[in-house]
Amino acid sequence: MRVCKQHQSVIHFIFVSAFLIFTLISQVHAQGKVIGIISVDWEGRILDEKNLEAMEAFREDYPHIGLLHFLNAAYYTKTNANPYKVTRKIKQVLRNNDEHGLHIHAWRSLVEYANVTFRRSPNWSYPGPISLNSCYTSGDCGANVPISAYTTDELKDIISVSKQILINNGFKQPVSFRAGGWMAEPNVITALSAEGFLFDSSATAPALLKGRRWSNRLYNWLNGLWTTITPVSQPYLIGPAYSPLWEIPDNGILADYITGPEMLAVLKQNIEKWRKNPQQTIYVSIGFHQETADKYLHRIRDAVDLFENYTEEQQVPFEWIQLPLSSATF
Repeated sequence: MRVCKQHQSVIHFIFVSAFLIFTLISQVHAQGKVIGIISVDWEGRILDEKNLEAMEAFREDYPHIGLLHFLNAAYYTKTNANPYKVTRKIKQVLRNNDEHGLHIHAWRSLVEYANVTFRRSPNWSYPGPISLNSCYTSGDCGANVPISAYTTDELKDIISVSKQILINNGFKQPVSFRAGGWMAEPNVITALSAEGFLFDSSATAPALLKGRRWSNRLYNWLNGLWTTITPVSQPYLIGPAYSPLWEIPDNGILADYITGPEMLAVLKQNIEKWRKNPQQTIYVSIGFHQETADKYLHRIRDAVDLFENYTEEQQVPFEWIQLPLSSATF
């Protein structure tokens, strides 16, 4: 009898969720617009003032834009990390209209903090395993090991610990996620679903990355993982049938690899898609890394100006948001 009730509860949850999703999508589609998302990948490596100052200047110049921050708990697990200072530095660039998501690179300090055995391979920078000497000389290592190298159960532990660290330090409960290097294999998606996430933004258009890095290893992996993702790919349901989540493609990639005018070219492709059915809502995702903001954030500035000027000239309904369907209750 207990099993039957559980099944009824699950079926009820699925139907209610499906109804809410259908209702929200119908409402969004009725508006008919193009939506821009600007994300920030916090790599968990270091919090340099020059990058934080570049971000603060951007927030002052574009106060109307909320950002989708993919925060990394590894800042807190480094040796001798000061939680108060880490939190203060991160929060100095956050604003009330921001979304707090989760970003995970497989840093050794974070993996071992979650009581998971650290893996030194594979990695997207070099063909061989990571040297343990680099872990000691750099203070941490493992950022270029795809998190999909870990099992689903191990990932659930790493994700759960990461969430709790962020919440304990005053950040919002994350419901959105991006894998380090966009490497979200099916086991990552399964772990995210089990941990209650609603959105993933790891899918990316590999074509935009081709030839943009010193090594093609990551591009080759992504080209096999996200084969069907293009610069005009739109949100879709992904993951296990019992607990799917929305995949929000990072279809405009990140500023380290693409310029403002190139981002505008992605926007134009998506506007052409929108024009074929003006009742639909089209999403364009661009972003940058906190760790390289001083070097590349100017490209996002260029893109924002180009996006806003072009959509105004073309009379395309356009707005910036932090997360699609962020008001949804699942």
